[in-house]
Amino acid sequence: MDAPTKKPCALKIVGIALAVLAGLVLVAVVGLNIYVRAAFAPFYDKAVFDIPGVNAGFVCQDLDHIEEADAWLFSGYMADGSASPLYRREADGTVACLQVRTPDGAVYTGHGSAITSTDRYAYLACDGGYLVLDAEEVAQAADGQAVNALAKVDLDFSPAFMNIEGDMLYAGEFYYPNDYETPADHRITTPDGTENPAVMYAYPLDENAPFGVAAQAARVYSIPGMIQGVCTAGAGRIVLSQSYGLATSHLLAYDVADLAAEGTFTADGVEVPLYCLDGRSLVDDVEAPPMAEGIESFEGRVYVSDESASNKYIFGKLYGAGAVYALDMEG
Repeated sequence: MDAPTKKPCALKIVGIALAVLAGLVLVAVVGLNIYVRAAFAPFYDKAVFDIPGVNAGFVCQDLDHIEEADAWLFSGYMADGSASPLYRREADGTVACLQVRTPDGAVYTGHGSAITSTDRYAYLACDGGYLVLDAEEVAQAADGQAVNALAKVDLDFSPAFMNIEGDMLYAGEFYYPNDYETPADHRITTPDGTENPAVMYAYPLDENAPFGVAAQAARVYSIPGMIQGVCTAGAGRIVLSQSYGLATSHLLAYDVADLAAEGTFTADGVEVPLYCLDGRSLVDDVEAPPMAEGIESFEGRVYVSDESASNKYIFGKLYGAGAVYALDMEG
């Protein structure tokens, strides 16, 4: 006789449990929103424009300013695994979405972890090195047009970030334990006891070299793990963007004006000077919202991109991410 009354009671209990769970999720989301907006309020005050494609499945990884065209490039990948686009944003806000084809004619579907350029070439990171594009073609291609890579340049590793600053192309790797490992000889204990698990190569620009960059690195930097981008911030200062997952990101500024070599490192088969970025040269550590990615130096400020508001991760949309921020980090 009791059996018919037990089922409604069980359903009621389940309903209450689901309602409580939904309420806890809502409280957590609201709490995260309030926390991030308060903790990183200075960033929201320094938003300059939205990241293109952020609501169309594009997962932004890097940004680059094209001086000749006064436009911005954004590299990354699509959450659904389709062709990885280059977005170009003009000074007036007009946006063009470009497709990239590799030298063999295949559609580029890489991670798009880095994009950087000179007045002649644009360099897009790919597995094992980078693709070379014609900078003028990239700057002038119409929305939806395909841009053909001129060549692929091989490196000692697959670059997680790259940037041209001054007369150097910097290219580095990403380390996160177990998920993104690096070779044993890339994991270096620096003189102050810091365990740096990754390296960054510095290649001189050379107008006489194929595609404008020397084939041999001039020096190597020992760097921390979880680095997503590099740029400069005034004379003698290098900034690294550090992030992974939901943790607070960091913009680490190092004074390298008087940095001395700490031995040598074998890069491209040749021994070159090794420089260590650690606590001895760290001059600033700016906390940033989760998932800060590529950074770019332009007009005295550091421009920061972010992937948290993409449709892949979504949570960044809840606290108003999805914009490029411009910070003064020259000290």
